[in-house]
Amino acid sequence: MKKTALTVIALPLLLLIFLSTPAFALTKILNIRHWTAPDHTRVVVDTSAEAHINVKEEEGKIVVEFEKAVVSPDVLKEYVLEKPAVRKVSVISLSSDRVRIEVYIARSVQPRVFTLGKILDKPHRVVIDANIPEVEEQETVERKKVKKREKKKIIVIDPGHGGEDPGAIGPRGTKEKDIVLKISRALRDKLVERGYKVLLTREGDYYVPFKKRLKIARESNADLFISIHADACNSRSVQGASVYCLSTKGASSEAARLLAESQNLSDIIGGVPNGRNNDETDSIILNMLQTETINQSKSFGAMVLENIKKVNRLKFSKVQEAPFRVLKLPDITSLLVETAYLSNAHEEALLRTRAYQDDMAWAIAATVTHYIPSPYLAQFEEKDGAYEPLSKKAAHKRESFFYKVERGDRLEKIAQRFGTTVQVLMKENNIRLKNRIYVGQKLRILGAAVATASSHPFHVVQRGETLKGIAEKYGTTALHVAKLNAIESPNRIYVGQKLRLADEPKTGTEESAREDKKTATTYVVKRGDRLGDIAKKFSTTVQDLMRLNTVKSQNRIYVGQKLAIADDTPKTNSSSNAKKEEVYVVKKGDTLEIIAQRYGKLTSELATMNRLKSKNKIYAGQKLRIPGE
Repeated sequence: MKKTALTVIALPLLLLIFLSTPAFALTKILNIRHWTAPDHTRVVVDTSAEAHINVKEEEGKIVVEFEKAVVSPDVLKEYVLEKPAVRKVSVISLSSDRVRIEVYIARSVQPRVFTLGKILDKPHRVVIDANIPEVEEQETVERKKVKKREKKKIIVIDPGHGGEDPGAIGPRGTKEKDIVLKISRALRDKLVERGYKVLLTREGDYYVPFKKRLKIARESNADLFISIHADACNSRSVQGASVYCLSTKGASSEAARLLAESQNLSDIIGGVPNGRNNDETDSIILNMLQTETINQSKSFGAMVLENIKKVNRLKFSKVQEAPFRVLKLPDITSLLVETAYLSNAHEEALLRTRAYQDDMAWAIAATVTHYIPSPYLAQFEEKDGAYEPLSKKAAHKRESFFYKVERGDRLEKIAQRFGTTVQVLMKENNIRLKNRIYVGQKLRILGAAVATASSHPFHVVQRGETLKGIAEKYGTTALHVAKLNAIESPNRIYVGQKLRLADEPKTGTEESAREDKKTATTYVVKRGDRLGDIAKKFSTTVQDLMRLNTVKSQNRIYVGQKLAIADDTPKTNSSSNAKKEEVYVVKKGDTLEIIAQRYGKLTSELATMNRLKSKNKIYAGQKLRIPGE
C-alpha cells in the first residue's frame, strides 16, 4: 500500500521535471540585425532553436508570427531603418508563447522569408528579404549597356564576404569583409585612373551570392574578374600573400583545398537558400571552355605574384588551383587574391594600414596594366606610381612610325598592340570605316604610343602578341630580339615572358653617365624598386648593397629607404670597379628565367656557364655561377 502511494506521488513530480526540460522550452528570439544593398534590405532574426513561423502579407508590411517563442530582453521593440525597401521593424509579444514581427515595406517590394540552420558561429536564423525588382532590373540593363558601348577594358573586382558573412577575423577583431572592401576600392581608383571601366560586386557591407557575383561579370562582358580576400588559419605564425585560380578537377595542395572549402561556404553563412546547390554552371560546357581560361588565369596570376612580392612575402611562390565557386566563369580570366593572413598579428596590423592597402592595390593594378594594356594609357605618363595626363612637351618628343597591316589584323587589335585607340588610328590615316583596312597597308602610329628599344630595354609579352609585332613596336627586328633572348623559334614566346629588347649600352656618353652613377653615395627606394634593379642601375652588385646597408634579405627593402651605393673609401686597385663572377644559391620556387632576369643575364648564358643540360634541371640549394662584366 505504501509503494502504491509513493508511485502516485512520484509520477506527477517526474512529469513536471520532464516538461521543464529544454525539449519543451520556448524558442528565444535572441537578436535582430539588418543589412541594406542597392536592390534589397535584409532583416535577420537570430533564434535559440529552429523557429516555427507563419508568414503573411498585409497592407504595406510582411508579418512573421513565431509559435512557442519568447523575446530576449536585449531585443528592441522597434527598429527604424528608413531605407528604400524597409521603413521599420516592430516586435510585438502577443502572449506568453507567441511573438509577431512586422516589417514595414515599400509598395514595389517583393518579399521572401526563409529559415537557415545553425552553422559555425551562426545560430538558427529567420531571414526576411525585401527585394526591389526594378533596381535589380535596372542594374542588369546598365551592365549590358556597359558591355555594348564601353570601349575601355572592363574589370570586375569582387570584395569577398560582406554582411552576414564577415570572413576571417583577426586577433584584434579586424573583419576580412571590411579590409577587402577598402583594398578593392583603392584598386578600383587606380584602374579608373589608368583608363579602365571598373565594376565592384558590392559597394558596401552586404552579402552578394556567388550566383550574382558571376552574373555581374558575365553581363558586363568583363575582361578580368579579381576576387579580393584575406586569409586565416589556426597557426598564428603562418603569413604571406597567395594567388589562386580555378581547378575543375582538384586542388594543387591541401592548403588550397581547405581554403576553397571554407570560401565555398560563404553562401550558406551569408544566408542564401540552398546555398550548397546554387551553382547553375553546366559542367560539360565548363570543361569545354575552361582549359584556355584557366591557362590565361595562371599566366595573369604569375604576373600578380611578381608584383605582390614587392609589397609582402609570398605564402606560395606559384599560383595555386582549387575548385572555387566564385571563379567559375568559363570565358573570363579569373583570379582570387589572398592579400595576407588576418590570423597573424603582424599581418593583421599591416592590413589595417592605409599604406599596405594602397600598396596591395598598386601591385594588382600594375599587373593589370601589363596584362591587358588600356588604350588610354597612351595619353598618360607615370610619375611615382600614379598616372598623369601626358604633357604637350612629352607628347611632342615621342616620334611616330608606320606599321604594315598583316593577314588577320583588325584595327582594334592594332590599336591595343600599340597603346592607342581605333578613333585615333582612323583619324591619323584618313580611314572612314574601321573594317576597310587591307594586307600590306601602311598605318601611321601616333607618337604617343611609340616606345623604343633603347628607352624600354625589356618587354613583358601580352596575350595575342607576336615576336614580329613586338619588334616593330620598339623599332627593332624579330631576329635581333630572338637572338638576345636565345629564342629558337619565333612562335616560342608566352604570355608573361620578359624579353630583352636591346644590347647593354656601350657608347661613350652612356659610359660617362654610368661613371656618374657610380659616384652617387645614396639612393632613395621608389615604389616597384628591386635590389637587383638598383644594383644594375649603379653598376654594383646585390651583395655589395646588402653588405653596405646591412640588408639581410634582398626582398626586405621599402619605399623611402635610403641605400648607400658605394664605400666612401677610395679603391686602390683599378680593376676593383669591374664586376666579378658571383655565386647564387638557388631558393625554393626559383626558375632559371627568374635568376637570369634578377642579374640581367640570358637564360642560355647561365645554362652554358653552369653546364646545365636543361634549364628546368635546377634545385634548391644548388650553387650557380653568375658571370661578371
